[in-house]
Amino acid sequence: MSGASHTVKALVLTGFGINCDFETQYALNQAGAQADRLHINQLIEACRQGPALDPYHILAVDGGFAWADDHGAGVLLGLKLRSNIGDRIEDFIARGKLVMGICNGFQALV
Repeated sequence: MSGASHTVKALVLTGFGINCDFETQYALNQAGAQADRLHINQLIEACRQGPALDPYHILAVDGGFAWADDHGAGVLLGLKLRSNIGDRIEDFIARGKLVMGICNGFQALV
């Protein structure tokens, strides 16, 4: 081993009604990652500008009551993700990176 240290970078998605993003960020940091929180709208805009997910090894999509859960768990969040950055998330996964969905976040991803 070269002794080089590699920091795992994680991106925790936040947005309308998504909760536990602070707790997820804290848990990832406690596990040794460098975790950032970013609003879904900021991520979409950043992806339009370039490869915004490239620096990250983990993408965490938390749950809660995304869009008040009026239309079903994570449906609107899922539509927003798929229609704006679905291809970026698929590429992220294809490169062997981890996407974790928690609660409605999982439902939004599937």
